[in-house]
Amino acid sequence: DGLHSPVSLMWFGSKQVGKTIEQCRRLSQRPTAEELEQRNILKPCNEEEQMEEKREIRRRLSCKLSQRPTVEDLRRARILIRFCDYVEVSDAQDYDRRTDKPWMRLTAADKASVEDTQMSVCTVLVFLDYCNQ
Repeated sequence: DGLHSPVSLMWFGSKQVGKTIEQCRRLSQRPTAEELEQRNILKPCNEEEQMEEKREIRRRLSCKLSQRPTVEDLRRARILIRFCDYVEVSDAQDYDRRTDKPWMRLTAADKASVEDTQMSVCTVLVFLDYCNQ
């Protein structure tokens, strides 16, 4: 019976003693309850104080919710904005967008000719703008 031999009991026993000493060392380095309360980690155990804090928080939140600003106040403060204030919105013609798309059938040569035409138009516009100055 190798597990219950005196040597194995001494080894397990010394290992257990080592763990106990290490745990005691850790416990001695723990902060006290007062220090934890000062750091707001440990709440006070007084239930009346906790209930009073909760009531105060509820009262404060209900006051804030009852004094909410109106939509006009938010618009004046530039907090609430409308999409159309910054982007021009106009009506578009309603048509079936699933129909034939001719630009999808353009070949590479067609695309090159379109780019050349666009470059020519841009060059003319820049020249005209330069002449009108």
